[in-house]
Amino acid sequence: MLEFQRRLQDEVQRNNLQTMFNVSDIPKDNQIRDVIDNVSSEKLYPIFTDFFRLLQRGNHLQSYRVLDEWYLIPIDGTQYFKSETISCFSCLTKKHRNGTVSYSHQALCAAIISPDKRHVFPLAPEPIKNTDGSKKQDCEINAGKRILERIRNDHPKLNIIITADGLYSKGPFIETLRQQRMSFILIAKPADHKILFQQVFNKEDMEQANIIEWEDKKGRLHKYEWINHLRLNGSETSPTVNFFEYTIFKDEDTVSDTNKLGDRYSCNSR
Repeated sequence: MLEFQRRLQDEVQRNNLQTMFNVSDIPKDNQIRDVIDNVSSEKLYPIFTDFFRLLQRGNHLQSYRVLDEWYLIPIDGTQYFKSETISCFSCLTKKHRNGTVSYSHQALCAAIISPDKRHVFPLAPEPIKNTDGSKKQDCEINAGKRILERIRNDHPKLNIIITADGLYSKGPFIETLRQQRMSFILIAKPADHKILFQQVFNKEDMEQANIIEWEDKKGRLHKYEWINHLRLNGSETSPTVNFFEYTIFKDEDTVSDTNKLGDRYSCNSR
């Protein structure tokens, strides 16, 4: 933020801190930390919801809808602080093989996106941090469950498709998605989903597969395959999912191969 203010000052001889808050001089990094480190991140959440309401009121979100009525929201974790000497009670800790311990702060981020748009609309991030009274270290999955609940509470009528990497394609998280009335597109890896891939490559199941192929102007073959209503794992209570595989071939070589899980029908993940 401060670097942005400095660039503004150099370019137009003014900055937002001055024009909006009447701050005469751009503060140093340490001063900003002293001020905002004591402010809970939850205090900033209303800024995101207020911004979202303005976007809705101005119909700016209409063009971001996919499959007619759905909004695509990817979630992913990011680390924004790491040190082997500086720490606080909220830090995540990691012990390394050489005996050292590193401390970090992480957050789970979410945004409304569209494949056809360059700009994204961020939603309030969820801190991944340790809290007083908890013996277990916080993790990205727990933060994922919290952010789903908050997104649904903030936007109870929004038709949402969550997209995420293979970390999230597990039964408990999928059940949380369904409890929050959200659809999903999640990465699936063979090493993590052996039972699922056994079904995928089962001859009887493969006969039920849907296949679409087309060739683009560069001569690359695009192949889409999907199977509906497969068990995620071997448990009797395992959720059923739709499996989708997308492959690009060029000169008989595989350029890209991606496996995904979807919800409800076929694999447009409705």
